[in-house]
Amino acid sequence: MLTSLLLTAALANDAHLPPLIEWQGQSENLMQTQGPLVTDFEKSGGIDSPNYEQTIAYLHALQKANPTQFSIKTIAKSNAGRDIDMLIASQDGVASAEAISLSKKPTLLIQAGIHSGEIDGKDAGFMLLRDIANGKRDDILNRVNLLFIPILNVDGHERRGEFNRINQRGPRVMGFRTNGQNLNLNRDYTKLDTPGIRAVADAVNQYQPDLYIDIHVTDGADYQYDVTYGYNPAFVSVTPKVTKALDTYVKPIIDAKLQEQGHIPGPLVFVMDKMEFKHGLAGWVAGPRYSNGWGELRHLPTILVENHSLKPYKQRVLGTYVFLDGAIDAMANNADKLAAAVKSSVQSQPEELVVELGYAKEPDFVEFKGIAYEHYFSDATKTKEVRYIGKPQNYEKLPIYWQKDIKTQVAIPKAFYLPAQYSQIIDTLKVQGVELQTVDALTSVNLTQGIIAEHEFAKSPFEGRFRVTPTMEYKTGAYTLDSSWLKVDTQQRLGLLATHLLHPEAPDSLFQWGYMHTIFQRTEYVENYALAPYAETLLKQNPELAKQYEQKLKDESFAQDADSRRAWLYANSPYYDQQYLRYPILMQY
Repeated sequence: MLTSLLLTAALANDAHLPPLIEWQGQSENLMQTQGPLVTDFEKSGGIDSPNYEQTIAYLHALQKANPTQFSIKTIAKSNAGRDIDMLIASQDGVASAEAISLSKKPTLLIQAGIHSGEIDGKDAGFMLLRDIANGKRDDILNRVNLLFIPILNVDGHERRGEFNRINQRGPRVMGFRTNGQNLNLNRDYTKLDTPGIRAVADAVNQYQPDLYIDIHVTDGADYQYDVTYGYNPAFVSVTPKVTKALDTYVKPIIDAKLQEQGHIPGPLVFVMDKMEFKHGLAGWVAGPRYSNGWGELRHLPTILVENHSLKPYKQRVLGTYVFLDGAIDAMANNADKLAAAVKSSVQSQPEELVVELGYAKEPDFVEFKGIAYEHYFSDATKTKEVRYIGKPQNYEKLPIYWQKDIKTQVAIPKAFYLPAQYSQIIDTLKVQGVELQTVDALTSVNLTQGIIAEHEFAKSPFEGRFRVTPTMEYKTGAYTLDSSWLKVDTQQRLGLLATHLLHPEAPDSLFQWGYMHTIFQRTEYVENYALAPYAETLLKQNPELAKQYEQKLKDESFAQDADSRRAWLYANSPYYDQQYLRYPILMQY
């Protein structure tokens, strides 16, 4: 038993991780060791993070210490019944969604623990709020309102252990990536299967934050940067005015503050080849299943923070505090300019929407602060492996392959029309904040319907759903609609998000996520004794159909397959199921 415990202790440390470059920064002065609101993180010397019960207790201690400015709201209950809480902080103590949304001060939404093993934002946020509560940072609420979710994935947070993230330095005990149902909340922003993300959508719609920060810890390669962050770059963004405002009014202030406090801010990138860093970086562009891609389609300035997993927990948490402080400064100093960019973006929505991108075949080049590495033969894996050796290596021209090649682009309809029986889709749209209108009376409208020519289901589930990839054809004609239909006008603030949710060719459409699998099944059939005489009459009365049939018969395999011929004749009869392989949501152009 003792041997087993010693082995566990030995394996739980970070001896298997690359060597560290020694770090000291001015931000270390942010830590406190005395007083009633010293955080559990600080008490541990920067190596531990509290469990759910301790976290909620500290959240209420903060509120009790500053009841005039802090309020706590439970925004949802997890699948396991745990409260998902949000702290609301404002100078005059207003806490209602209406009051915050109408406030003249900008509002910052800070979200931590969507991947609850990546919990830096919780402990950094607690330190920041503590400094407000004890009067050390009175300036913050003079300038902004704060919304803080310390743990979004509360059930995953309590799947705690020392062995949850092999390539991350601390905290010593951490939560798990997915929730209790093994769903990844940061793949749920379009389909809204989890209580946590539904709560975030509701909070964004109600409180109308001016900036949304989602705090993670990255995976992947070693490099010198300790705080990396990003958003979709302007040259691929569907809301480039918002992106350019972040580039101009937010990023420089955050970077300067981080550098002043001894941190190295860097870009949010990944590597193309994990065995050869010098082969270049992968410039990932987020789709709307992710927080920053979702925020982009909402014209909501959204930043994805990815602290570097190989840096010590203490360094990462302090860097996050400084990052948030910089974001507050940026918002306070440039709130009007950021708001003007958002307003202009909403008023200038495009006519087409890129819904799928691929990596460029030719790279751009960037300067990059990397770490030297070497290759060696592993006795364990019996093959060549890579290891980083803890020495800075700066690249003057490192290739970066951005996801900027357009794979799928769709025309944005003027409106979508939904049949009311798809209540789950309607509910999801409402939670997203998309405006729907009831069709009041019988109306004849010229509309386009998608026809599924080919389709392929995924061989295994992804995020609890069997996804489907279609090849679409379209036909346009007059349709008569009544009050059982709802209209989604795309000339609304969330028109881009609505298009991605409802267009069948969008990879994050509700269709491709599996909301309409019933259209792939037939429930009415034909007997041959009824089909044969009916088809003979049909072909005589419809010369154009007869001509198409004769053309099909030139296909030898079709001509020799009686079942194929019967199937074709039935499919071209008015008795055939008119909803089979027909996309039920109609589009108006």
